[in-house]
Amino acid sequence: MNIENTVDKSPKCFTNSNYTSLFCVAADFNVLLVNYQALNVITNYELINQFMLKNGHQGLVIFDVPKDGDVLALKEWPNLKGLFYEGTDEVLFQQGLEAIEQGKLWFPRAVTDGWMRQMLASEQQTALQSNNLTCKEMKVLNLLFSGLHSSAIADTLFISEATVRVHLHKVYQKIAVKNKQQALLWCQKNLNKINS
Repeated sequence: MNIENTVDKSPKCFTNSNYTSLFCVAADFNVLLVNYQALNVITNYELINQFMLKNGHQGLVIFDVPKDGDVLALKEWPNLKGLFYEGTDEVLFQQGLEAIEQGKLWFPRAVTDGWMRQMLASEQQTALQSNNLTCKEMKVLNLLFSGLHSSAIADTLFISEATVRVHLHKVYQKIAVKNKQQALLWCQKNLNKINS
């Protein structure tokens, strides 16, 4: 696929309606352009990353992304600098490439909104896990939820039953429950969020 070098740096592979391009190299912008359709068909992360390193491309741009497509997983692609929906007009595409060339990122608002919501949910989960319960308390709570009694928890963790009781007392305070049954109910609702 050939992109002509022009004064306006316009990527010419988007002007031909007779074919769907899967890859384009925007040499003037130093980015690799990959059609969304090619991502799962003939490419993978390592292939793209090696190609970009070998050819000195500083970024990846994915184009022809369906508006109803799953874009959450796209952020995992190496050096992703921008996304363009299907039907993006050439003027907007040109503006996006120029912004990327200046070191900016170019993503539709709906995409960044979805990514931000995912990140915030992940941060809340991590905060819940890291701010409230210590690693040892998490182990004790997981073992309690798996059905073990204090003596079995103590044997598993190589600690005394008294230490297990101390950990459980602290755990109950931190998760705001009063007894084992309430702790087990709390685990049913929350433990999968913390452990994932």
